Amino acid sequence: MTNSANVKIELIKRSYNQEKIVNIAQNDPNWHVRLAAVENINDENILKDIANNDLTSAVAIKAMENINDKEFLSDICLNHPDSYLRLATINRICDESVLSKKELPLLLEEMLLNDPDSYILKNVCENPNLTNQDVLIKVSKSKSDETLKRQAIKKIVDEKILADFALNDSNEYIRREAILNPNLKNLDVLYKIIKSDSDEFNRIMAIYKIPDRQSLLEIIYKKPLHHRLAEIAQNTNFSLNDYFADVFETEKDEYKRQVAINFITDSDILENAVLNECNDEIRADAIKNKSFKNQEILDELILNESNPKVLFEIVSRIQNQELLSRYVENHLDYNEVIVKAISRLHNMVLLEKLASHPQSQIRFEAVKKISKLKNQDELLRDIALSEICEEICVVAVGSMNIRNDLIEVADKRREKSIRIAALNQIRPKRLLDNFTGSIIRNSLVDLPFEFALEKMALNDRDDDIRKLATSKLNDERILYEISSGDDVNSIDAQIRLDSLFEEIKRIDNDLILKELADCNDTKVSSMAMDRMDDLKTWKSRIAEINEIDDISTLKDISQNDFNYLVRSEAEGKLEKILFHIRLDEIGSKSNQEKLKAIVNDEGFSLEIRRKALLKINDEDFIKKFETLLG
Repeated sequence: MTNSANVKIELIKRSYNQEKIVNIAQNDPNWHVRLAAVENINDENILKDIANNDLTSAVAIKAMENINDKEFLSDICLNHPDSYLRLATINRICDESVLSKKELPLLLEEMLLNDPDSYILKNVCENPNLTNQDVLIKVSKSKSDETLKRQAIKKIVDEKILADFALNDSNEYIRREAILNPNLKNLDVLYKIIKSDSDEFNRIMAIYKIPDRQSLLEIIYKKPLHHRLAEIAQNTNFSLNDYFADVFETEKDEYKRQVAINFITDSDILENAVLNECNDEIRADAIKNKSFKNQEILDELILNESNPKVLFEIVSRIQNQELLSRYVENHLDYNEVIVKAISRLHNMVLLEKLASHPQSQIRFEAVKKISKLKNQDELLRDIALSEICEEICVVAVGSMNIRNDLIEVADKRREKSIRIAALNQIRPKRLLDNFTGSIIRNSLVDLPFEFALEKMALNDRDDDIRKLATSKLNDERILYEISSGDDVNSIDAQIRLDSLFEEIKRIDNDLILKELADCNDTKVSSMAMDRMDDLKTWKSRIAEINEIDDISTLKDISQNDFNYLVRSEAEGKLEKILFHIRLDEIGSKSNQEKLKAIVNDEGFSLEIRRKALLKINDEDFIKKFETLLG
C-alpha cells in the first residue's frame, strides 16, 4: 500500500465530513482506502450501493456487514455475481439470525438449488437449518459434484432412498455416506453391503452398524458371509471371544465350529486347532486368524502338510524364507498354493531358476514376482529377449527402465505385442536436449538408441510400430524428414516436432536460451530469441502485478492473459489476497459448526484450517486434528 493511501486512511479516521467520506468510498482507485471509508459510513442506502457495485470483494463485504435490510441481504445471496460476497452474506445471515426460522430455510433451499459456486453450495448444505427432504434428495440425485451429493446424503432420513444409494451407486464414497447415515438401520440392507460391496471400508462400516450382539450373531452364521468373517471379526463393539470359545468346544455343528474359530483370540485354542483338529477347513481358518502368531508351528507344518487349503494359509503367513524356498523347489506343480508361495519369495537365485522352468505358468509367476523387485533390469532384459511366451515377455518389459535395453527388445523381437510394450515403456527425453549440448548432456551417449529408433520410425513394416517410434524420437532432422513426406506418420512427426517449440516457450533460464539462440537451427534460434524478449516483457509485467490489489483485475488477468507466466503470477497474488480475506472472516466467526467445516475441508490452506481450529471449543474435535497445531 502506497504512502498516499496511508495518508488518506488517516484523514478518513479523523474526518467527520460524511460527504467526502462517501465520495472516497465510491470513487477512490485504491481499495484499501475505499475499505477504510466504508467503515465510517452509516447511511444504509449508500452502503447498499457500495455492496452492489464495488468490484473489490473486501469492500463490498465490509459494506454488507453494516446493512440490516433482510430483503436486500437475501437478494445479495441469491443474485449478486461475486461469490465471496454471497458467501459472507449468507454466513452473516445465519450467524446473526437475520431471518426468521421460517424465512431462513427457504433462502437456503433456493441457494442450494441455484447457486453456481460449489463451496457456497457445500456451506449451505451443511447448515442445520436446511432440512427440506425433497430438496436434499433432489441434490443427492442430481449431477452435482461428489462432495455436495455426499453432504446432502448425510441429512436424508428416508431409509429407502439411503438403501438405494448404499446398494446401487457406482461411487464408493457416495455408497459410504449412505452407509454412515444413522437413519440406515435395515439389517437386510447391511447384510447385502457386507456380503457384496466392493470396498472393504464400506463393508467394515456396515459391520460396525450392527446394533446388538444377537443381530451380529445372526449375520455371522449366514453361510454366504463366510468369506467376510475376517472383516466381521474386526467389530469390537461386542465381546464375543468367550462365546465363540464355548461354541468351538461344545458345538456339534461343524460349520458353527468353523465360524467360531475365526472369532477366537485365545492363542492356545488356535494353536491346538491348527495341530490337532480333524476338520481341515477349521485348521485353515485357525491359521488365517490374525490372533494366531506361532511361526514355529508353521515352520513345522510347511514341509509335511498335504491339505491344499491349509497349505495356502501356511505359505500366506510363514516368515521363514528358507523353508518357503524349499517348499517351492519340492512342489512345482502349478496350483493356487505354489502361486501364492512364489509371490512371497525373496530368494533371487531361486526366482531366476524358476524364470527358466519348463512350465510356462511357473515362469509367468516367477517373472511377475521379479518384476516387482528393485534393481533387476539386467535379468528382465534377458528374459524379454529370450522368453518364448509373449505374455511373460510383456510382464518383464513392463518393469524395464533402461532405454537402450528397451529399444534392443523392440528391435530384436518380432512379436508385435512385445515390441509395442517395449516402445510404450520408453520415456521420451525432451527434444530440447538436442540443442543444449554440454549444458545438459553428452549427446554421444544415446547414439545407438537414436539410430535404432530412427530405423523403426522410417522403415518398419508395421504402421503401429512406426507411429510409436516416431513419438519417441529426439532428432529434429529425422522428424522434419518424416513430417514432410506422405507417410501416415507425417502428422505424428509434426506433433512431436511441435512439442520442441512448446518446450522453448517455457524456458526461463537465460543461459540455455542464449545457447539455443546461437545454434544452427534457424527456427529454434528464432524462437529462443523471441522467448528472451518475452521474458523481459514478462518480468516488467510481474512488477506491475505486484502493485495490483483489485480482485476483479487479478481474476481477469489470471483467466485471460495470453502469457501463462503472467497468469500464474496473477493467480498467486489473488490467492494471497483471498487468503487474508478468509483469515479475517474466520476471525469474526462465532458459529462452531462452520469453523469445524473449515477445519475438515482440505481445500483450505493449513494456516486457515489451523486458525479456525484455534477458535473451536470442542476438545474431542480438537484432539482429532492435533497434527494441524503441530
